[in-house]
Amino acid sequence: MTPASPDFATLRYELQDGVALITLDRPAAHNAVNAQMSRELPLAWRRFEEDDAALVAIITGAGEKAFCVGADLGDLPEMDAAGSLQSIRWSPLQNQVWKPVICAVNGMAVGGGLHFVADSDIVIAAGHATFFDTHVKVGLVAGLEPVSLARRMPLEAVLRMALVGGAERIDAAQAHALGLVGEVVPAELLLSRAHEVADMIKRHSPAALRRTKQAIWGATERGLTAGLEHAWQLIMEQNAHPDMQEGGSAFLERRAPRWRPPSER
Repeated sequence: MTPASPDFATLRYELQDGVALITLDRPAAHNAVNAQMSRELPLAWRRFEEDDAALVAIITGAGEKAFCVGADLGDLPEMDAAGSLQSIRWSPLQNQVWKPVICAVNGMAVGGGLHFVADSDIVIAAGHATFFDTHVKVGLVAGLEPVSLARRMPLEAVLRMALVGGAERIDAAQAHALGLVGEVVPAELLLSRAHEVADMIKRHSPAALRRTKQAIWGATERGLTAGLEHAWQLIMEQNAHPDMQEGGSAFLERRAPRWRPPSER
């Protein structure tokens, strides 16, 4: 296993057998995102995206109580001079990460912590995980996370969570029923299950995985016709990649495929 990077003060980044485990590492603060973590998250996502040896990422939180409770109100993340949306670049999609990402929710996911849930490809929750949004409780707009979550779960459920301000919490079973998470497992099995899913994903063509993710997430930004046209462009790009021929040859020859990096032609 690649040791945790000394470059990060608030995160742990560990790479083993193609799987990057990114851990929000402020358990005493319930893994709240402070100014330092807000600066480090884009660097961690960029490291993952640019490393050909890193095939799948798992994002989780340190400790057993909280996954992430959002921004640290005592040490708020910094905004850029224009106060733009680009100031908040915590999640994989906010950083244009097109490799597969699994979110392993190990406890409370609150407010800004829901960014990671909304923008990961696969979400697995521990049985004790809870989900709620306290923005309006402290006089803030519940905007970014609910807008993104509305792509995963029913609108009324999103509005209810945003408007009650944490007075109600969605438990793991409810989150699964609403489509907020895809699977619920006992807490002690959370990371092992996330690694099992990552191992199923990483055996496939990195280029095909990348373009598949781009096609599916891209469709959420477009209408049906435009979404299909975008997907077709990605299909044609993949058809020109060496993995297209390699996948068929390996299947017919009954051997393991030898995949090439997505950038190769």
